[in-house]
Amino acid sequence: MSQEINVIAEEMGMEVEKANPLHEHAKQVIEALLFASNTPLTIAKLREVLSRDQEFKSAKVIELVHELQKDYEADKRAIQIEEIAGGFILRTTQDYSEYVQQLYRDKKGERLSQAARGVLAIIAFKQPVTKPQIEAIRGVDSSATVQILVEKELVESVGQAEAPGRPTLFAVTNRFLSHFGLKSVEELMEKPDPETLEMN
Repeated sequence: MSQEINVIAEEMGMEVEKANPLHEHAKQVIEALLFASNTPLTIAKLREVLSRDQEFKSAKVIELVHELQKDYEADKRAIQIEEIAGGFILRTTQDYSEYVQQLYRDKKGERLSQAARGVLAIIAFKQPVTKPQIEAIRGVDSSATVQILVEKELVESVGQAEAPGRPTLFAVTNRFLSHFGLKSVEELMEKPDPETLEMN
């Protein structure tokens, strides 16, 4: 039927856009990669895999991802492509998130203690920050709590401060951004305090 429509359109002098098989294939590859990954995929990683068939520029990969996003929106799918933590990932749309939560209602998420949430909030909003600075704000020793957050890969060492003893500087990680659905650290200012959030 679509072929008949194309023929009629051409007879009427209308320009018919021809689908580019390689273009469509690349979109399908990106969709498969996003489906298979449980962490955000960067444009560089998508480009690396796509280049197995032909060379792709970053701008082209971004264009393909945006096309996929529009396809999902136009089809009113229950999933969408979100940009978080410097990459892209498939996620359930807000309209259906409660159903997914119900699916896992019997599986308790990994909750952070109140102390851990407090330290995480300080690091997120004050980064880069040293342990002595964190303790000055909290008024208690935070060594164990910072270590827990490092082990959970929510915060990491990003260097040493130019201060006596050269204390370690801490900042949040991409894993933190991913867990809280953030595109970047800058977006933190538009989100609730991490102390009120729970890990997914």
